[in-house]
This record gives sequence, C-alpha cells and structure tokens, in this order.
Amino acid sequence: MSEDRKKIWVDGFQTKLFIRIGVYWLIYQVALLNFLFVWRLLKEGAGDPLDQYVRFIQEFFPALICFAIVVPILAWDAVRFAHRLIGPIWRFRKTMQDVSTGQPVRPIKLRQGDFLLEMKDDFNVMLEALQRQGIPVLKPADPAQETKQQPA
Repeated sequence: MSEDRKKIWVDGFQTKLFIRIGVYWLIYQVALLNFLFVWRLLKEGAGDPLDQYVRFIQEFFPALICFAIVVPILAWDAVRFAHRLIGPIWRFRKTMQDVSTGQPVRPIKLRQGDFLLEMKDDFNVMLEALQRQGIPVLKPADPAQETKQQPA
C-alpha cells in the first residue's frame, strides 16, 4: 500500500461526524437567534412581533452570511482532521481482512501526522512475530520499491 492517500472521505464515520457537526451548528444557531430575538422583545417591549422579527433578521443578516461562508470550510477541515484517524483505521481493517483470508501483506505505513502511529509499530511487530513463527503473512520485499526509496 502506498503511503499517500488521495481519498479524504473513506468511511461512514466521517459522514456521521459531518452530519453531527452540522446538526450541532444548526441547533446552536436556532437557539442563539431565538435567544437574541427574545432579548430584543424584552428590551423593546410589546409591539408587532412580525415587524420586530423582520428588523431583527435584517440587522443580523451579515452574521448569517458569514456563517454560511465559514461553516463549509470548518466542516471540510473537520472531515480532513477525522481522516487522520479514519485513514489509519481503514488501513488496519484492510490489512486484518487480508491476513484473515490468507493473503500476504506488507507492513503498514502511515503518513506523518496520522494518528495511531504507535499502534502501527505494534501491529507491524505482531506481523513480524507471526512471520518468525512460520505463519506466512508478509509479502516478500519488492525490489522495485526498495530501489525507489534508496537515496540517489
């Protein structure tokens, strides 16, 4: 397996996280806007609630536009951040599936900045221990890969 991953969205967990963040943001926005509107009603006193609400929305419209611009950027960052955990978990699962079906595997390599680097080391030690016990789990070294990785 190559160290660089091109796909960012690799697991259903990311979808669930994305939806959860969106729902939390929506709940926060509704609660905040309603609180501010009630605060305004208390401050201004009785009047036409529809007129007061329209004026309230007009005054806070720039903030709503700002949220509409910022939230997709923050959501994309959250998905990319989650990928630093989900990507390695996906690799571990794929490698375990390959081992369980008897397919030889290469030691797991993760990117710098990924989470679970310590688990990768432990997992690769386990693969090497199985190999030493006579259970063929590791693919033989690929000479083409080795020459690519050696400094020129």
